[in-house]
Amino acid sequence: MEALLRAFWGMIPISAIALPYALLGWPLLAARRRRRLPARYATATAGVDSAVLLIAFLVLCLVTMPVGDSGESTLDLVPGADITAAFADDGSLWQVIGNVLLLSPLGALLPLRMRRLRTLLRVALAALIASVLVEGTQYLIHTGRVTSTDDVLLNTAGATLGAALSRRGWRSLDLPPSPAPVVIPVQRRTICEAPALRMRVPRSVWDTRYAAIAHQERQ
Repeated sequence: MEALLRAFWGMIPISAIALPYALLGWPLLAARRRRRLPARYATATAGVDSAVLLIAFLVLCLVTMPVGDSGESTLDLVPGADITAAFADDGSLWQVIGNVLLLSPLGALLPLRMRRLRTLLRVALAALIASVLVEGTQYLIHTGRVTSTDDVLLNTAGATLGAALSRRGWRSLDLPPSPAPVVIPVQRRTICEAPALRMRVPRSVWDTRYAAIAHQERQ
């Protein structure tokens, strides 16, 4: 437990360095999106994306940070062993709470931007895959941590819990659908309805015909 606390306190300087970059990238990303999107939508989505990147970076640093003096990792594939030990007299619930909270922010934020994750089952499946990859990486790089099945289950439960808490706001950042184009019917005139065309006859033609008719009458 003391090793985990030292790792947690070691995240404070990393967070202090990464947070200004996230706060700086937020308005820059929002300004770029305002060129083609509404201002409110651009600012909100840029904030969510910056928060997701910041949290993912901190989680990656936390799970890969060496713990303790041992350079070897321990593999525990018995479900429920770590949770039972945490509830024992000499155990600590902080490890269980930390594993639950590890992926809960990502489970709450990612469905806001990824429509394919807008079901609790898909969030749980994505968290399960991510947690397995994290635990496998810990075991391979030998960071002195315990790679256990309970960590995977607790991480998955935390991400699903975060998604359930933010479920009502999943569609709050969706753009409203564009209005359907209005089709104005064009009235077409038939031949019968078309205006009659008047042929203009030159005056010289009328004079010639009038003279011929007058000549015939005189005869």
